[in-house]
Amino acid sequence: MDFQYSAEQDALRASLRGFLHSGDGQENRLWRRLCYELELPGLHVPPEYGGVGATLVETAIAFEEFGRVLSPVPFAATMFAIEAILRTGDEEQCKTLLAGLLSGEQIGTLAWCGGDFSTTNVRAERRDGRTVLTGHCTPVLHGHVADVFVVPAAADGAVRLHVVAAAAAGVTVTPLNSFDATRPVAALQLLQTPAEVLAAGSADDIERVLDAARVLLAAEMLGGAEACLDMAVEYARSRRQFDRPIGSFQAVKHACADMLIEVDATRATVMYAAMNAVDDRELAVTAPLAKAQAADTFALCAGSAIQVHGGIAFTWEHDLHRYFRRAKSAEAMFGSSAQHRALLADRVGL
Repeated sequence: MDFQYSAEQDALRASLRGFLHSGDGQENRLWRRLCYELELPGLHVPPEYGGVGATLVETAIAFEEFGRVLSPVPFAATMFAIEAILRTGDEEQCKTLLAGLLSGEQIGTLAWCGGDFSTTNVRAERRDGRTVLTGHCTPVLHGHVADVFVVPAAADGAVRLHVVAAAAAGVTVTPLNSFDATRPVAALQLLQTPAEVLAAGSADDIERVLDAARVLLAAEMLGGAEACLDMAVEYARSRRQFDRPIGSFQAVKHACADMLIEVDATRATVMYAAMNAVDDRELAVTAPLAKAQAADTFALCAGSAIQVHGGIAFTWEHDLHRYFRRAKSAEAMFGSSAQHRALLADRVGL
């Protein structure tokens, strides 16, 4: 395979990076512009459903750039919901459910941050000719602003994904305190709530939803790690002690070199995972590997960058503590690094 980005993909990255750094102080307005002007939610959605028709690589590039700036817009939450509908909805459901999400008129979220859909606390049953859900999900990314929830629910020993409208009867959303102030979370409570079951997904399809989310989250963490490395190097070059830049001291050099090595390894892992995502067997192996590698790298880079900056990095006035908070919260999503390595071992038969 050609293990490099194309000119078009590099142009997408440059365009999005410039867009995000240009600044737009109002979150809702920024989200609408990202949807209408750049069509980001539809990057890897087929054209017949209103998408751009690119691949998961382009979406991963977008995730990386959002991670680089810790953007608070609900891009990750909505993309996880879109991926779930794409993989487990039938043709008619994809056409009807994706329209509002792609246009930005609706915000979606996958109401699951755990490691395995089989541990869902939501139960589905048939009542009066319709499917209703009862149970709770927590934490739910951007749950307080979501219009559409994709919820895993169990019935008759099997888990299926269901779509629930935020305005439906029996839905209660409670904002929660989040360790990461740039990524709000909420608790979702359902009580005999009407839901639409996504009809086309097999058990393997549902598992691949989580795998795709793992790859995209790994790309976001890669962007955050790169930002931490850039800030550390810039500070090491400009901050002076004993009439020398602190970057000339061996301990600081080693810290920055260790960060660079891990960032390069993570970049290669994320690229490979995204470029091979069309092969479900490859995705099953590369997704947990990419998530574990990226989580460890982001935590290392955030922590090391704080050490390079010294006391200033612990203050609310500096951005680094925000990257550290994002690193720790993202590390826990869909399971820890140890859980992902155990999952990888199971899948390859070790």
